[in-house]
Amino acid sequence: MSARSIVIGLDGADLEIVMHLGRSRLPRLFALMGKGAYAHQQSVEPPATLPNWTTFLTGLDPGAHGVFDFTTRHGYGVRFTAGTVREAPTLAARLDRMGKRCACIGFPATFPPERLKHGVFMSGWDAPVSFEADQSFVWPRALHATLTRHFGPLRFDEVDQFAADKPGWHARLGQSLAGKIARRTELARFVLAMREWDLFAFYFGESDTGSHYLFSLYDEGSPRRPRHVLESEESGLATVYEALDRALGQLVDDAGPGAEVTIVSDHGSGGASDKVLYINRALEQAGLLQYRQTWAVAGAAQTVKKLALSRLSARWRDRMFRFAGARLPSLLESHARFGAIDMTRTQAFSDELNYFPAVHLNLQGREPKGTVLPGDKQRVKQRVTDALLALRDPVHGRAVVKHVHEREALFVGPHVDRAPDLLLELHLDRGYSYNLMPSGEVPSGTIFRMLAPEEYLGKKGRSLPGSHRPRGLFVAAGPQVAARGQIDLSIADASACVLARMAVAAPPGARGVVPPGLLMQTKPLVMLADDVPRAGRRSASTPRTGKLEARLRALGYID
Repeated sequence: MSARSIVIGLDGADLEIVMHLGRSRLPRLFALMGKGAYAHQQSVEPPATLPNWTTFLTGLDPGAHGVFDFTTRHGYGVRFTAGTVREAPTLAARLDRMGKRCACIGFPATFPPERLKHGVFMSGWDAPVSFEADQSFVWPRALHATLTRHFGPLRFDEVDQFAADKPGWHARLGQSLAGKIARRTELARFVLAMREWDLFAFYFGESDTGSHYLFSLYDEGSPRRPRHVLESEESGLATVYEALDRALGQLVDDAGPGAEVTIVSDHGSGGASDKVLYINRALEQAGLLQYRQTWAVAGAAQTVKKLALSRLSARWRDRMFRFAGARLPSLLESHARFGAIDMTRTQAFSDELNYFPAVHLNLQGREPKGTVLPGDKQRVKQRVTDALLALRDPVHGRAVVKHVHEREALFVGPHVDRAPDLLLELHLDRGYSYNLMPSGEVPSGTIFRMLAPEEYLGKKGRSLPGSHRPRGLFVAAGPQVAARGQIDLSIADASACVLARMAVAAPPGARGVVPPGLLMQTKPLVMLADDVPRAGRRSASTPRTGKLEARLRALGYID
């Protein structure tokens, strides 16, 4: 069978890495780039997994689709919600309503699976099954039995990332991920061969995993590169990209010579610095945040988390995070993030997420113990901005924070209030990103510290040597794409390009546009269906199963 349009999602894939590896190692990718157009694609803020994939899959701004992170904050607590709070249907659901045959396989933030009438839908790794998928994330549900009969259990995390501190783990990781890519490619080819598809979209996450763990081994200039690096460790990231190149070659061949091909990533990847920044300690120094005298609850939460994640087997970790639904992990995470802060004496605070630097105001009428009067909101925002822009690197003395953005300046839509009040854009430290870690782990006055050599390769739930970048990868080739070479494009534009090549207009309120001159000819566009129900969507206040947290910790997103 074939596909009129095939989309291959490569999580965290980066154009700079592609160009460094070159045509000889990535022949199929470079062939597509030469035939069409490619871009160092711009992400939406923050350059994180869920808001960007959701923007690509819906075409909408985060302020319109409502997904900003894996969690939703309520007061001083967080709940693991992921894509269940998405307020708009995916493009696949809209196309299905028009009678198009669509397959959407494995993308994050797509649980529950949309019930396509003419196609298939499989939710990604943030579905409520951390280690092995059941039929709750597949539509139609009978497809789950078909796939497991052919491929065995559908496991998300065949590579145990909790074992990253064991000898030889990094040396084996590249080949392990390459093997996983090969197995997922066979599953993709199986679904692709089921019928003639109008749109076939498939997700690979291994480029992101490889970059997080292997970047300092790949990059000779990394400040987090160990003194002794084996050849198998140094070549691990290239091994992952080469396996992805083979996979996309097979899928593009299977899709047929007339297919419109799109390759897209949610964000880019780069290296992390050997410096740690503690945002809440900086806010404390500025008189904007106060810690409690005793941290018994927060300390206990941190201890339980660390023991569970470092000592338990995958099976027992799974059982622990399944216990009591999302209440236990959400409670632990809430206390770990905010339990040590005295909110009665705090005006601003941060989640201190490494992939999402941001600050919340402790606003009266919104937060349970709010201290900032609504009339003082702008004044406190300015105090936070001034304090953070004044931070200087302790080694070279340069500014650390590049910009402090108000959320209203970045996002448009009815759900902007789900974003933090202020989003931080950090400078790079000699080309490498600063690491954010929880301030409760260090004494008062510690705004920066240097990582010890034993921390360079990262630990479970800790800063990893590879980090996100705001520019990723986009490639378009096919009968309708002009040979343009490198262009400028955003991830929302990528959605518009996919639709335009199907002669379909972007949905109302869509953020993206098709770059001028990209398409060989402009065709009249049919309007997308705009009345697609979001069946099964949970509200932002509905708890998610705790298995999501275990998966996020395995990937290093949550401390």
